[in-house]
Amino acid sequence: MASIAIMIGGAVLNATTFIGESCLAKYLGGGDSGLAERTRHDKALEKYQKDYQKYESQTAFEQWKEAQAKRDENSRQYFANTDEALKLYNQNHSSLPPNPPKLTDYYRPSSNQKFGEMAYVGGGMLAIGYLASKFI
Repeated sequence: MASIAIMIGGAVLNATTFIGESCLAKYLGGGDSGLAERTRHDKALEKYQKDYQKYESQTAFEQWKEAQAKRDENSRQYFANTDEALKLYNQNHSSLPPNPPKLTDYYRPSSNQKFGEMAYVGGGMLAIGYLASKFI
């Protein structure tokens, strides 16, 4: 039942649209008065479009300025929050030593160990050099 009502309503709407369109075409297209009206309509439409584009560009610029101002304010707030967080961190972690600990603070190799390491490296280099000269 509802589908029949929708079909009839659609048919009535289409008929009304076509009748209105034909009346408008006759009014705008008939004789010299129709041409003058069409010309006046076209000029008004061109002026409207030009003014509307100008309005849109101004509105877009204003919206851009507002967005930039909001972004700047958010940035200021973010940096203020970051500064506050760093101050709190420094207050809570001020007991840390200024430099991290190093192994040399706790252990220094003896001179015998240094001499042994140098002898091992030097002997290894001499042995590799000798083998390279014999086999290459």
